[in-house]
Amino acid sequence: MVLTKDQQELVDTLRAWSALSPPMSGDRYGSLYGLLLDLGEWFAPAALPVGVECGPAQFCYANAAEIAAARGWVYVEGLALVDTGSTRFAVPHAWACPGPAGRAAEVTWPPGRGVAYLGVPLAAAAWSARPFWDSSPVLDVHTRRELLRDGLPTSWHAEGAEIP
Repeated sequence: MVLTKDQQELVDTLRAWSALSPPMSGDRYGSLYGLLLDLGEWFAPAALPVGVECGPAQFCYANAAEIAAARGWVYVEGLALVDTGSTRFAVPHAWACPGPAGRAAEVTWPPGRGVAYLGVPLAAAAWSARPFWDSSPVLDVHTRRELLRDGLPTSWHAEGAEIP
């Protein structure tokens, strides 16, 4: 797969960050960045369908979960490359995938802000039991150390979310 300029910038950032945190003895990954480089899938920015609005700023995990649950979309967590117009940086983020696979429906930021998305589509069983107000990541490697040791549980990966 040939990466876009934006995707390559995100990969380069993740590789640099991942190199700062090599896996500890017995661990598969040293950081979320390493996990995403191994298991992440690319999602292209896509406009929200008519009638779907962005949720509140800084609540991407709750916004993506709410839209995914309400519309039957796939919930995705990973990192996104943000372009503010004057600065570009990678941030942990969540979005929804309305289908077909590979489209990132941005449910938190204004259109055009997210330019590259690398994430893991998560099955509803991995995230749907959280309270609606919970805006913390499921892929929090600080509270779920087993993600670094073992990787993503097979049951957490959303079916049919692979990019063609």
